[in-house]
Amino acid sequence: MPSRIDASLLCINVGIACLGDMMKAVFGWLAAILIVAAAPAWSAAQLTGMVSLNRERGEPVANVEIYADGANSVITGNDGRFALSFPEGRPGQDVRVGVRRPGWEVVNDILLDHRLPDSANSRPLEIIICRSDDREQRVAEFYRLKGNQAVEQSYRAKLAELEGRQAATAQERDRLRRERDQALAQVQEWARQLAARKPEEVGGTYRDALRLFLDGQTDAALALLSEERLEQEARKAQEQLDQSVQGWLLKGQLLSTKFDFDGASRAYDQAVKFAPGSYETWFFYAHFHQGLNHFAQARRGYAKALPLVRQAWCDGHIATILNNLGILNSDESRHADARKQFVEALNIRRLLAKQNPDAYLPDVANTLNNLGILSRAENRRAEARKHYEEALDIRHALAKQNPDAYLPDVAGMLNNLGVLNRDENRNAEARRQLEEALELYRTLAKQNPDAYLPDAANTLNNLGILSRAENRRAEARKHYEEALDIRHALAKQNPDAYLPDVAITLNYLGVLSHTENRNTDARKLYEEALDIFRPLAAREPAAYGSNLRRVEDNIRSLSGNNVAGIIGSLIALALLLLIGKLLKRREHPTR
Repeated sequence: MPSRIDASLLCINVGIACLGDMMKAVFGWLAAILIVAAAPAWSAAQLTGMVSLNRERGEPVANVEIYADGANSVITGNDGRFALSFPEGRPGQDVRVGVRRPGWEVVNDILLDHRLPDSANSRPLEIIICRSDDREQRVAEFYRLKGNQAVEQSYRAKLAELEGRQAATAQERDRLRRERDQALAQVQEWARQLAARKPEEVGGTYRDALRLFLDGQTDAALALLSEERLEQEARKAQEQLDQSVQGWLLKGQLLSTKFDFDGASRAYDQAVKFAPGSYETWFFYAHFHQGLNHFAQARRGYAKALPLVRQAWCDGHIATILNNLGILNSDESRHADARKQFVEALNIRRLLAKQNPDAYLPDVANTLNNLGILSRAENRRAEARKHYEEALDIRHALAKQNPDAYLPDVAGMLNNLGVLNRDENRNAEARRQLEEALELYRTLAKQNPDAYLPDAANTLNNLGILSRAENRRAEARKHYEEALDIRHALAKQNPDAYLPDVAITLNYLGVLSHTENRNTDARKLYEEALDIFRPLAAREPAAYGSNLRRVEDNIRSLSGNNVAGIIGSLIALALLLLIGKLLKRREHPTR
């Protein structure tokens, strides 16, 4: 005779047939929980759960085989649910759950090593699957979400601590927001790294700590990844070395989610100490430091990684390291080195794209874009145009297939071509491209302001330069002021990343005010820009020294109506196009 719970489930199944996909997923979860609640005492050794599509609490997936040693094999129904019975099993026993459906893979495979629950206090196991071709994207999304949640939890806990001590000053809040932004940036790369790993490559302490992290126990994961434990693993036999090093890398990534970048740096130091012959470890070390603008450490890491990866004949990784080195050298105005590295990376990626265009054409477009930026900086405009236009063609084609993923890249190329056309006095074409890019960025920023407001501000700044060149001064001021408002707001949250952009726009506004004989306003703007550029140039002279000198020249041009002042004013105005090249860092170079 069916129980009351059975009847309830029947009602739920009838209701599911009338609901949309989202409600199916919700009711499927409720039903899975009801199964656990209704299980009699003799079914303690039972594992229930649900198979979801692409993400947590996604749509239920039918026709998936779920199996395990010592249990019956089951096929999920339309509600995605399953129940594995273990006649000889007992609560607390460790089991490995298997999932089989041709052409599909598990996203959260690390959770398939499961412990049989106590029927009195259990939670259904959610298995997330996706099509094999989408695995890396979906795995990256899964870990990105988990990492972002951990960062947000750390942020709220630290903010509450400050408020509890009555120490939540504006300065402390800004510092905390800056650390949160840096941690979120580290999460992006960490998620990409995890997605690139095959399930069988994850084991040992690394796997155990990662499981704890996914359960929301970051502190327990860090305790497991103690200095003593990892050092002991690193001294074991050579066949165990890789997993212990992965533990150091994971520790660095987890510490980044808690804004402990000094601790993360030490963890990466340990990783390269115990695996000095691993190009992968040196690459992660370099990428971490490059993301924090630690140029010397990043250069050291890439310099170690490149000869090692060449020995391994891993063409895709060789191209990635060369591309990142090119960006680093371009940022430090080492143009000859940057060009050599970009060209080699492009040649490799073109060959790879012939074999697998879906995987490598986006990389070809990225390096073409970076070469275009470099060529424009060297005043090789014909080459820059050729690179930009080829990259735009590729990104247009990609955006037709997947607009969510590639429309931002299309906007970036339109911005870069607009800047180039402005340099060549093709003003009508430049305006069309910049306005189209701005429209795309405004739309994208409504959905994700943190990601796309900086790009919108960059394009507004470029439109201001164009309007000033066309003597449309009111429009130029409007664009500059909107860009400045956005950049001021961004710099409050993350000054290291956005204060240089604030100074750039202040300088442009100063030039415009000088042109309009508003010299008092111009001086104030220039001096504010100098206050920003002076410490930056002292710390990174290769990156910011030329910016500082140009603003100093502009201030000297405000010397009245004497001959020297007039000549200085003309020089300041002539520098307008040169100053425009300062935005090369913001023209979407891609790692």
